[in-house]
Amino acid sequence: MTDTKKLAAMRFLNHMLIVTFSRNPSLNPILVFRMVRMTVKFGVCNMSAIAFACYGAWLASFLNKDYEGAFRMGRVGTDLMKKLDAAEILPRIHLVVYGMINIYKEPWQASLCKYSEAYDAGMISGDMEYAVQNMNFHYTTSVFGCGSNLKELDQDLEKHIKRAIQYQQYTVAKTMAIYNQLTFDLMGVDKNAYEDLFGGLNEDGVIELFVRENNWAQLNVMYQKIKYVKYMCGDMDEAVKYYDLYQGKISITKNTGRTLLFYVMTFIDGLIALYFARKHGGDETKWTKVAEKSIEALNELAQSCSWNFANKLYLLQAEYYFLKDDERAYACYKRSIKKAREHRFNHEEGLANEKLATYLLHKSKHAEALQYFKDAKKCYSTWGATVLEQRIEKAITVLSPLCIGDLV
Repeated sequence: MTDTKKLAAMRFLNHMLIVTFSRNPSLNPILVFRMVRMTVKFGVCNMSAIAFACYGAWLASFLNKDYEGAFRMGRVGTDLMKKLDAAEILPRIHLVVYGMINIYKEPWQASLCKYSEAYDAGMISGDMEYAVQNMNFHYTTSVFGCGSNLKELDQDLEKHIKRAIQYQQYTVAKTMAIYNQLTFDLMGVDKNAYEDLFGGLNEDGVIELFVRENNWAQLNVMYQKIKYVKYMCGDMDEAVKYYDLYQGKISITKNTGRTLLFYVMTFIDGLIALYFARKHGGDETKWTKVAEKSIEALNELAQSCSWNFANKLYLLQAEYYFLKDDERAYACYKRSIKKAREHRFNHEEGLANEKLATYLLHKSKHAEALQYFKDAKKCYSTWGATVLEQRIEKAITVLSPLCIGDLV
């Protein structure tokens, strides 16, 4: 592409991509299609690589679910960047390829070094916006996807939040502050991650601020974070409260790429639904349908990338069989534990152990349940989730005297 007007148009469209993704998602694919069409008609330029990568993200969206096609287009974008020797666009390419495409094909742990590489490249080229966005995706993946050690995450998050503020990337700084508060909540640390950024506001105050500002993108992240923490801590009434708030306030766009957070929350939503379905109340049918939808989604994803999704699928299936009083539940719990351990998802291995222990208690198998509670505690300890360790320790303390007869 040599026409200066066309090149200027491509640069303008490129700058609009991140704005439309967060503020007007339905417009985002139109910009991508225009960039791809201009490339085909007028020739390639550096921005063409970004266009092909974004087209891949669209192929992977809920509207299409063409994960193989998305992966190919991601490779086209990456290879074109290398061929054009366009190192300055690496942060943008990595954000799309590893954040919205390769999550369906490659282990999530493999993307962490790529986000760090993109951050360093952005710092060198001066692309601060995409540099810090890559660190945002790095922490989304570390916190929710990989179960990285929370204490180490806390230290790194505080450093990069300060960097984001320094480069006036306040939106990303606020999102990372939400993640930092999650680490505090699960470690049992009495600190307020929002204090400096939000003028001393606590979490409830930040939520009210987001509502007043109509900042639905970050309100989405906040609701998801709280729901996740409440579920992991066993506060099911609060977990379902934030599930309902998310469902009631956030409109879900089907034609843009989705990040790892969406699929982790699909998993958590299914677990919440199965908990309430097992109460066998008047809303059992409603919650069963929510769970079945989550199982269907995870089944499809596991076929594309067993590494990232198999353990989640097995745990949902186990809880579903538990609901139906089906003996296949036990085998599915065991498969979930095995896959989480093999694929290094310590946090979800702990969760699967805890859920199996609960199932065994229901079956009055106290000694076996005790062992799985102990295994869950070890996993949560590795994760650094002190609050969860303490909660499991209470269960162990109560259960141990009941197992004396079983051990004799």
